[in-house]
Amino acid sequence: PMGRGMASDTRGNPAAAAEWRLAGLKADLKITDAQESAWAAFAGKAKQQAEAMQELMSMVQGSAQASAPERLELRSQAMKKRQEQMENGTAAFKDLYAVLTPEQKALADQHIGMRGGRGMAFHRPAN
Repeated sequence: PMGRGMASDTRGNPAAAAEWRLAGLKADLKITDAQESAWAAFAGKAKQQAEAMQELMSMVQGSAQASAPERLELRSQAMKKRQEQMENGTAAFKDLYAVLTPEQKALADQHIGMRGGRGMAFHRPAN
C-alpha cells in the first residue's frame, strides 16, 4: 500500500496515517511469526503515539480563546506528553529491532526516524 501515495482518508488523521504506514512497513520488513510479538508491541506504541498526537493537536487548536500564558502552558504540557510518547515508542522499537535480521535492520534503518520532529516517522524511501 505504501508505493502509491497516502490514502486520502488518512490526511489530517494521524491514527489512520500511522495504521496505513505500519501496514506498509510490516509488509516491507516481512515480519515473521517469530517476530510478531515484538512487532505488535511496536505497532501498538506507534498507534498510541498517533492517537496522542491527534489529542494534542486538538487541545492546542482548541486553545484559541485561552490567554497567551494559558496557551503557552498547554503547549508546554503537549511537549512533555510528546517526549513521554517518544520514549515509550523508542523502547518498543528497540525491542523490535533486536529481533530483526540484518536485512530487516537495513530496511528499518531506511524507514524509521527520517522525518525530523515527527516522532516515530516511518516511510518508504523514494526509489
